[in-house]
Amino acid sequence: MSHNYSFLYVLMISILVAMACSKRDAKPHMVIEIPAGFSGNFVLEMGVRGASPLPQDAQTYVLTIPNSGKLQTSTLLDEPDVAFKNGAQGGVWGYSQRVFTTGDGIAVGGKIEFFVGTQKEFEAEQSKKNKSGGFSQLEPVSAGA
Repeated sequence: MSHNYSFLYVLMISILVAMACSKRDAKPHMVIEIPAGFSGNFVLEMGVRGASPLPQDAQTYVLTIPNSGKLQTSTLLDEPDVAFKNGAQGGVWGYSQRVFTTGDGIAVGGKIEFFVGTQKEFEAEQSKKNKSGGFSQLEPVSAGA
């Protein structure tokens, strides 16, 4: 009889460990709200000391793009699952995310960048940026939500 209890005990521990690991590996969720009238580049610098953390609604980080198109946060997200709430004309183009690490792989900062506008506006901006090393891909992420 004690053999059955040992098996059940090991099984329960295995299930709990698997559940804990699956929660830890889940990607963070982020909603980026694009206000009506916004057009241009957006840059989010993450892991900035002294900056405010991103606001959260339940398990989702929510940010609204300011008019400047630039935002800093102390929050550092690695490959978040991003959704756009697009109140602007045009789409989201050239989305990229980078995480900066130390030599031993510890994340110390990051950046999310994209362009909001029409494809023609994005291509014109990309032309300017290619000369200075900016956006390098033409890839629509969302036409609007």
